[in-house]
Amino acid sequence: MAGRTLNLDQLEEAGYTIVPNFLDPETTRRIREHMDSLLPPIVKPDKPPDKWSVNLRHPIPGAIMADILANDNLIDLARQSLHARELKLLEQVLIRTSPHPPPYGPLGWHVDFTFLPRQYEAVPRQTYFHMVHCLNTVPSGGAAFMIVPGSHHRTYGASAKMKTHEELAALRGNPVEVADVDVSKGIEICPNEGDLLVFNPMAVHSASGNATDKPRYVYFSSFFDVSATELSQSLNDTGYHKGFPDSMRDHLSAEHLPLLDW
Repeated sequence: MAGRTLNLDQLEEAGYTIVPNFLDPETTRRIREHMDSLLPPIVKPDKPPDKWSVNLRHPIPGAIMADILANDNLIDLARQSLHARELKLLEQVLIRTSPHPPPYGPLGWHVDFTFLPRQYEAVPRQTYFHMVHCLNTVPSGGAAFMIVPGSHHRTYGASAKMKTHEELAALRGNPVEVADVDVSKGIEICPNEGDLLVFNPMAVHSASGNATDKPRYVYFSSFFDVSATELSQSLNDTGYHKGFPDSMRDHLSAEHLPLLDW
C-alpha cells in the first residue's frame, strides 16, 4: 500500500503510533515460519525453557531479511520519523514469546537508549525509532508490548540536566526512578496482525508475560540518519554493530545496499 504516513503528532506526544495493515498476511506468515526455522522448537508451558522469550539479532541469515528490509513504504516512514536525508539500517530483530505460567503483566520497565534533547530536536534527528512489525494479532495478556504514554518527555527532561556519561548510564539503568515515571499509567498495545508499531526508545516500555496458548511473533527494524555520528560511534564502540550477512547483500538491489554500509 503506497503513500503511508506516520501520525507524527501522536508519535511526538505519546511516544508511539500505529500504522494499520502495514504487512499482508502472506508476508507475516513467511516471517513467522522463518523465525521458527531458526529458533528452537516452541515448548509447552509445563516444560519451561531457559527463556520464554527468544530473539535473534543482526546478522540474521535468510534472503527474506533482505526482502522485508527493501520495503519502500517502511523506508519512507523511517525517513518521515527522522526527517532523514540518508538512512542506515541500525538493526533487525526477531522475537518469539511462548505461552507460559504466571506471572504475567510487565516484565521490566526500561528504555533502550539514552539521548540528549539536542539529539532528538536536531534535523535530521540524531536518534532512532523502533519500527515493530506485528506478526500476529495480540489480545490483552497475549505478551502485549506495554508503554507508558508520554514518558519520553520525562526521560528527556532528566537527560537534559545530566552532564556526565555516568549520569546517563544511571538513567538508562533505572529510568523509572531517575526520571520519576509513573508506571501505573502503562498500557498494553494490542495490535492486529500486519500492523506496524513505531515507538520512541526513550519512552519507558516493557514486554509482558504471555497468558495465551499461542506464541507472539514480532520483527522490528531500526534506522538512523547518516549524520547521527554519535549514535553510530556508540554502537561501534560497544560492539553492537557486527555488520550484515552476505545473504542480505546478495539479495538487495543497488538502491538498497547503501542502507548496510556504515
